Amino acid sequence: MTLSMLNKIIFLIITSLFLIVQAEAVQIKKIEVSGQRKIEKEAVLNKLKSKPGTTFNAAVVKEDILALFELGYFYNIIVDKSNVPGGVQLTYKVVEKPTVESFIFNGNDELDDEEIQETVELKAYQILDDSKINLAIEKIEKLYEDKGYFLARISHKVTPVKKGETVNVQFDIVENEKVKVEKVTFLGNTKLTSAKLKSMMFTKEGSYFSFMSGAGSYKQEAFDQDVRNLTAIYYNDGYIQAKVAPPQVYVTPDKKSIYITIKVDEGEQYSIGSIDFTGDMLFPVEELKDEVKLEVGDIFAYDKLQKDLRALQAKYGDLGFAYANPIPRPRVNEKERLVDLTFEIDKGHKVYFGNISVKGNDKTRDKVLRRELVIFEGQLYNETKKRESIANIKRLGYFDEVDFIASTPKGRHEIQDIEIQVKERSTGTIQVGAGYASNQGFVLNGQVNQINLFGRGQRLGLSVNWSKVEQLFNLNFTEPYFRDTEWELGFDIYRKKRELTNYKEERTGGGVRIGHPLAPYLRGVLGYKIDDTDLERITEDPQLFPVETTNGITSALTARLVYDKRNDRFLPTKGILADLSLEYAGVGGDRKYTKGNFTFRYYKNLFWELVWRNNVNYGLIQANKSGEDPPFDQLYLLGGANTLRGYDWFTIGKRKKSSVFSSKNPGTDGTVPFGGKQQFYYQSELQFPLIKEAGVLGVAFFDIGYADDSISFDDLKSDVGFGFRWYSPVGPLRFEWGFPLNPDDEYDEDSVKFQFAIGSPF
Repeated sequence: MTLSMLNKIIFLIITSLFLIVQAEAVQIKKIEVSGQRKIEKEAVLNKLKSKPGTTFNAAVVKEDILALFELGYFYNIIVDKSNVPGGVQLTYKVVEKPTVESFIFNGNDELDDEEIQETVELKAYQILDDSKINLAIEKIEKLYEDKGYFLARISHKVTPVKKGETVNVQFDIVENEKVKVEKVTFLGNTKLTSAKLKSMMFTKEGSYFSFMSGAGSYKQEAFDQDVRNLTAIYYNDGYIQAKVAPPQVYVTPDKKSIYITIKVDEGEQYSIGSIDFTGDMLFPVEELKDEVKLEVGDIFAYDKLQKDLRALQAKYGDLGFAYANPIPRPRVNEKERLVDLTFEIDKGHKVYFGNISVKGNDKTRDKVLRRELVIFEGQLYNETKKRESIANIKRLGYFDEVDFIASTPKGRHEIQDIEIQVKERSTGTIQVGAGYASNQGFVLNGQVNQINLFGRGQRLGLSVNWSKVEQLFNLNFTEPYFRDTEWELGFDIYRKKRELTNYKEERTGGGVRIGHPLAPYLRGVLGYKIDDTDLERITEDPQLFPVETTNGITSALTARLVYDKRNDRFLPTKGILADLSLEYAGVGGDRKYTKGNFTFRYYKNLFWELVWRNNVNYGLIQANKSGEDPPFDQLYLLGGANTLRGYDWFTIGKRKKSSVFSSKNPGTDGTVPFGGKQQFYYQSELQFPLIKEAGVLGVAFFDIGYADDSISFDDLKSDVGFGFRWYSPVGPLRFEWGFPLNPDDEYDEDSVKFQFAIGSPF
């Protein structure tokens, strides 16, 4: 029991006794406060219910004492009552808590003071508060646990600096050694392998690469979740009677290693025997069966059952029954190892949407969220549209969390109010950086990116890059809802200079675009662009690279169809994106060609945080006149961090013989990368967190593709590789190692290619 709590009890007893002996009502003439130094007298008086001119009441004084204790400033409070002419005077004598002059951390070798200070959120010159000190100790222990120091212990002591006024608080930290999970052993599992069970756990055994992946760390919170998940894993494989015993955790005497033993009783695997429905039958049984994914003969899977319950709830919810409750009633046939499943449906009553409000959007304007809603106040409840509204807001990419909190107004059971609670993420960056890119050498770059400009949902991008082979300036702006309509307007301005192997390129231009939704998730965009291209030949082979035929003005109309059903437009983990574009250069100008491109991307969260990412691209360019060739600087070449990561930038594709190159490089076939009228490539990745807290992701990938006037599968180049990505404060950085599967030694293709790139992958 703390001193402050003891004082409270004493004063409550005194006050109660004072209430008993109170014989007659008297008037309070005056109230004084003494002993306060850090808090103003008026602040104390304002908390009192007792006021001069009111009748003295000991019960009210008791409430006053409790109210003053709740301020958190005082160790002790005494109330003196003295007689004065015409009544009494009350004097509140307070003993203030000291101020903390400094917080000191002692014994923390592995974590610095700044990191601990940021965690505990304690600041100097605040009032000493025992509850906050105890909470700080819990936070420090949790911080050490997350770093793998499961056995760290923290205590504290308070040292007076100036008696009665200031103190120092010292946290004494005994870190102990970092605990490493050496071995996880399962006993009794004959149906599911230990490898499968371990793969589904957050807690991993340590390895040589633990310093990178974080494997081997023991976190009690994650381990508790693992134990719950193991039962769910068995339920999802039909072992509905599986039991997971409390794990045995053994810490070695040197307190450096942990050995975990988990005993399981798997039981038998059960299948679905029959499926039926009862209760409020608004639909035929066969129609309801079409909604559920479980079928007779399937292995009973708990996760599928949960999805079926949500599907049935949505079916009834779309008719306005917001509180429809499909209750699964399983009957277990142990002899046949079957589960007969009956869904008993209670439809409840019809509901209408009431007030829809938004909370947590400190920057983003309400209308930016509301225009993504497909539900409206006063509308009959619709579960599918409600879920679609949640998905639309998440897809914006402005928020880390989006929740729809439903409530019913008092006495209005037919109304459901919705409070949209969001947690905003950083949507803008200003970056200045330097680095080394494998295709550019030393790189300086600056970027301003804002995907939610002024909280209006507008997108602004400005980038400037400089290297020895490329100088780039790009400015773009998009207003997705022009004047609060569904029309999208935008523009681009750019200037680009780059030096390739055979020629230098300088291009200046810009464009405008306008878009509008055509169907759910489908948008059409029309645009116009104009630019001035100036090429300068580096090689002495004018027949191969006739720059004079490609220089001039490009005046082009563009059209796009974009289908976007990703769960997040900027950090997708599931969904698809399909983008079909066509560019017709021939509306005046000097350069005449038609160029088409199709991109298809597919993302799937396989389990936990393992994401399967896919990107397919096909491009085609033709001259507008038969018998002519399109500008050679528009032809396709692959290779590099954005296409085939096992090969050099822009080296994979159609090659042409160069007499100049042949004479300078005897013994070769004399060809150089030239480019083709078509390109095709496919990229597949598995992405997973390595160091989640630092934003470091691991990736394993496979690429295949080629560029030529006509694509042949015999010509396709492919590679595999691995790497990691760091979503750093200066932007996404990619470090990847690609291994070509069918390199061509004649062209000096390396056995491994390191790629560094700045910017997000596909």
